[in-house]
Amino acid sequence: MLTRREFAATLAAGTAAPAQRPPRPNIVVFLSDDMGSAQPGFTGGTETPTPHIDSIARDGVRLTQFYVQPVCTPTRGCMMTGRYPWKTGTETRPNANATWGMLKDERTIAEALREAGYSTWMCGKWHLGEWQTAHLPTSRGFDHHYGHYGAAIDSFTHTRGGVLDWHRNREPVIEPGYSTFLLADEAIRLIGKQDPAKPFYLYLPFNAVHGPHMAPPEVVKKYEHLGRYAAQRAQLECMDLAIGRVLRAIRDKGIEENTLVLFTNDNGGPAGAPNGPYRNGKSAHHEGGIRVPAAIRFPGRIRAGSATNALLHVTDLFPTFCRLAGARAAGELPLDGKDAWTAIASGGASPRDEIVSSRDVIRMGDWKLIEEGASYYNWGPEPLQLYNIAEDPYEKRNLAADQPATVARLRERLAWHRRHIREEEPKRPIPGFPVAVYGEEENRLHGERVRRELARMNLSETPEGESKQTGGKRRKKR
Repeated sequence: MLTRREFAATLAAGTAAPAQRPPRPNIVVFLSDDMGSAQPGFTGGTETPTPHIDSIARDGVRLTQFYVQPVCTPTRGCMMTGRYPWKTGTETRPNANATWGMLKDERTIAEALREAGYSTWMCGKWHLGEWQTAHLPTSRGFDHHYGHYGAAIDSFTHTRGGVLDWHRNREPVIEPGYSTFLLADEAIRLIGKQDPAKPFYLYLPFNAVHGPHMAPPEVVKKYEHLGRYAAQRAQLECMDLAIGRVLRAIRDKGIEENTLVLFTNDNGGPAGAPNGPYRNGKSAHHEGGIRVPAAIRFPGRIRAGSATNALLHVTDLFPTFCRLAGARAAGELPLDGKDAWTAIASGGASPRDEIVSSRDVIRMGDWKLIEEGASYYNWGPEPLQLYNIAEDPYEKRNLAADQPATVARLRERLAWHRRHIREEEPKRPIPGFPVAVYGEEENRLHGERVRRELARMNLSETPEGESKQTGGKRRKKR
């Protein structure tokens, strides 16, 4: 029988407040564009100093088997939806100057986090629709967007083919400045004015180091000895400086301990952007096109200086972020991404045993199959190929002829995935192109003013030729 004192102690224990769960973290995603896998210091790069990018890896975990899609738009669609791109209408190369966009019924990570009470900000390159209002970032879950809708902008004039592609919350912005630094400025302003009690999601996809390769001339000058690659290396240095400034703003705000920071790249580097020992590069289905540098820092939750070799894919970010944020990951459309937090934080096993890089390419376990005919614009059609990536990560020995049963098993799985392809939106030309500014509503409301202001600035864009701003030759747009 309980004594009066024991009864009182039991009653007090029953009414004690439950243990508090950790506060929901801020989430910051830095995405570089077309960077070579061997360019940052933390993967062995020596040509360009990247101390701020490297600090994320030094103070966090390196993801040594982090996979994306072969080019920009499919990777961005995966990151936003947690789904493979042939389901979201983002698989094929997007037509510039078109009304196309990511399928409108797709739910984005920004929507999921906003539902959970997060502020959701994007500063940078969208590349999932550039004309219809329903396709633009502020229609897809972002409270705030600053940057550009398409690819390959002039980093100083913020135009593309003479059309303005620089915006803040669906308003055209004409302002001086180098785009990489302007994006960091905007992110720092947002962080500075945020209520520390409210978590935020900051998505910062740079146009750097995508062409046209441009950087302030004093930075380009440091790399003149590299000839035609000088401006690209200068872009990388500038992006690293911008990332460093955002990291410093997080520290100065006093929120570093509760902020997860991810750095990664959208695809392998194209010609001239080294991918180390991996085969091929951007737009290829080999490792050089889809296996990219990635690191995550989260003080107190991830051990500094660690690494995981778990098989991970960019779609995994959606459910992983939702778990940390206490957000609902599941929507009406099933996710392809897996919650990878245990693998990332404590070196646990990968939550997945396969990655589908396209409707023609699959990895299951250590085996990777590239079907005959597989291609992505400037690569292919490919012959039938089978590699054991664990034993042959540089894909030098094609085992397709030696392993017919493995080929058949992987083909059967690819056939299952193909049954879930969804039709993309038509890639119709923007009516009345050339317009003054991208974004149908912006062009209708502000087109004439933008046209007058651009004319007054006397802008000229030439695919080739000297540019005082680049410090070297501009390369033709891809």
